[in-house]
Amino acid sequence: MDRAHFIALNQKGREQALQKDWKGLRETLLEIGKEMGSPTPRYFLRMASVEARLGNDAEAIRWMQKYADMGLEFDVAQDDDLKPLAGQAAYADVEQTMKRRSQPVQSAEAVCALPLADLMPEDLTFDKTSGAFVVSSIQHHSLYRVTFPKDGSGECTLKELPLDDQSKRWPVLAVSADPARNLLWMTSSAMPGFIGFPHEDEGKAALIAVDSATGKTVRRFDLAGGGPAVLGDMSVGADGTVYVTDSIGGGVYRMRGDVKTAPLEKIAGDFFSPQTPVLAADGKRLFVADYPIGVAIVDLEHAAPSGQFNYLPHPESVATTGLDGMLLSGNTLIGIQNGTEPVRIMRFFLDAAQTRIVAGEVVEQSTDRLGEPTHVIQLNGWFYATAKVGWNKIDDHGVLKPGEQFTAPVLLRFREKSPGLNEPRRNKMRRGHRN
Repeated sequence: MDRAHFIALNQKGREQALQKDWKGLRETLLEIGKEMGSPTPRYFLRMASVEARLGNDAEAIRWMQKYADMGLEFDVAQDDDLKPLAGQAAYADVEQTMKRRSQPVQSAEAVCALPLADLMPEDLTFDKTSGAFVVSSIQHHSLYRVTFPKDGSGECTLKELPLDDQSKRWPVLAVSADPARNLLWMTSSAMPGFIGFPHEDEGKAALIAVDSATGKTVRRFDLAGGGPAVLGDMSVGADGTVYVTDSIGGGVYRMRGDVKTAPLEKIAGDFFSPQTPVLAADGKRLFVADYPIGVAIVDLEHAAPSGQFNYLPHPESVATTGLDGMLLSGNTLIGIQNGTEPVRIMRFFLDAAQTRIVAGEVVEQSTDRLGEPTHVIQLNGWFYATAKVGWNKIDDHGVLKPGEQFTAPVLLRFREKSPGLNEPRRNKMRRGHRN
């Protein structure tokens, strides 16, 4: 994708919409579709909207069918442009598809609830040194060890790590274990608009390595740049290389080598909202969940702070937007998709070369215990995910919305599964903050 061209086309489209130039907007949207390569759910909705504006109801319904085939739902009756479709007999099949494919799917099992209702456990990892899971906390600016229940109570216990005051100054988002060096890597970010830290810190962010046993800071990288940043997601390779993303600054960073002397280098930029980075099996590429667009590919052998990049192609019936947590297991990408309706946990099956997504499958969606999940890790034949984290309950300042209450976060788990890439029935997804 040529990001500058893509942004220019979208700006042109917004101006045409203001001018009610629907024919011109349709042509611009067709150009945008060519630039993207693989369409997004939002793109389907925009095309449906402009066709409805032009009175082309049959075309509008065709685009809505493509949207429904992704397993997503949308209430056209609440949209002024698409409302005329709601009562049409020709739209009934689309409504049925949405209803059928957004039904609850429950393939995971609950491990336990976490006893701090306002914990907001954004990320989790497994620390081999202590033999315990570790979760980060948005609200408490800290890290906690998790012990599974042994009495059948269904509630885990938490023990806070003794981090220093500077490490706890801002909300803690990502956490990843580095077992070779007995380290826990964490990110701490003074998220713009949030409260709970000095106002002058707003927009600052840091990557911090702490001793997994003592919580003592071993190395700290304060992100330097011209604008606000949120270091929200990361992963650690088998060789100890750390990959971390800035969700509002659009950058991807890498730390490799001696933890005491190695720099934090920017290896890619110009993303719209990069989330979890995942190393491909060849070690030469980094998959990055770019929230509004899809799964981007960073060429690590020709890494540059900015420039054009590609996205993993996928069938039209597979939505790859709204991905927060992501993990690669064999030729399967596990995705925590909290930016779609319904929110869901997904399996995306890759081809043998890991150059495209060939199919998708819902693991969990539309269940009460799912809430808004965020991240996933793999351990001993299981995938573990944080659920009911609470992002949907707070406002832009990190404060509970009126009438809302935090509820206990949940750890879910589900079994690893053979990708089954040669099975034709997986060419479409099974039934089923933000499209």
